[in-house]
Amino acid sequence: MTVAHGVIGQTRNQITTVKGETFEATIAAIDIDLDLALLKIELATESQLSTPLRLAAAKSGEQVSFVAFDDQEQFIREAKIKRRLRINTQDIYLKNKTSRPGLEVELEVNVGNSGGPLLNNSGEVVGIVWSTSRVVKNRSWATRSEAVTALLATASTNASAINNKALACTG
Repeated sequence: MTVAHGVIGQTRNQITTVKGETFEATIAAIDIDLDLALLKIELATESQLSTPLRLAAAKSGEQVSFVAFDDQEQFIREAKIKRRLRINTQDIYLKNKTSRPGLEVELEVNVGNSGGPLLNNSGEVVGIVWSTSRVVKNRSWATRSEAVTALLATASTNASAINNKALACTG
């Protein structure tokens, strides 16, 4: 699971595991309004992958961990959920207005860190970071896990989970 704006239009997508193994990946499902993409790992055995994705709802005031890559190196940064909110924004092409279930997070995020998960103390994903504030220092935005659940449900019930909007983008 990652952000759509990070993978759409790419000729090649890769996933690097916590063990440092790299795999080719394809887009299995995408939502340009929520800025979420589910990637399918090609040619990976179950033993090469980490534990299954577990989701949970974020709580205001909760301490979480942000996991991302910077210059090909994984890092973990502590963060705090400031509040849960509905974020009114635009789709990833800046063409249509959209509203997504969001989180305001006390966290420094750099260009290229989008798509990293916010993990609670139980290792569950509570959000996916997609933006940082240009005005307030150490303020970032994430899409809540409820949106991830909806995209996973779409992917599991639809063999061709890429919607019509995405086909125009990735084809």
